[in-house]
Amino acid sequence: EVLRDLGREVEDEAYLFATEQDLMGENVFCTSLAGEEIGRLKTWGKHPLSRAAHVLASPARMNDLPQTFMEPLLFKTACARGTQARMSTVYLSHVQDADGVTTTCHDRLTGKDFTVRSNYLVGADGGNSKVAEDAGLTFEGRMGVGGSMNILFKADLSKYVAHRPSVLYWVIQPESRGHGGREHATSASI
Repeated sequence: EVLRDLGREVEDEAYLFATEQDLMGENVFCTSLAGEEIGRLKTWGKHPLSRAAHVLASPARMNDLPQTFMEPLLFKTACARGTQARMSTVYLSHVQDADGVTTTCHDRLTGKDFTVRSNYLVGADGGNSKVAEDAGLTFEGRMGVGGSMNILFKADLSKYVAHRPSVLYWVIQPESRGHGGREHATSASI
């Protein structure tokens, strides 16, 4: 719905690269991509009991668009509408006054620092947000509970998973021990 609010052309472009609801709703638990399937979890409105509620709640089709596709789409759309934006830029600090915010940034390409004057500052830099820390904002709850690593690679894995299509495979190997004696589980997004 957010993409539709940006315009039908933005929503349609997202659908070109997105995984549709029928695939994203199948989460497979297995011993390996080619190994035994332990179980499957129907999510994101894939289960018959919740599918109708999802369809009735919105005219937009649910989909999964990875950040590697979403970020360029939002960046391009914002710039086309007058936003001045930069990539390869690191937030260093900010000072707020009655008229707005002065933010100091570092350009990774030139190696130079520069300032930006704006009406406000949005920190969308995650749970370890330097923006939030510098603004004196705190997060509730325990931080850093789970670890996650994304590895982007290209390979045709269809011969291993064609019989059980999904976008998320949780590989559980009880014989492999991780930190603290917990079972080793990894997820692979295909």
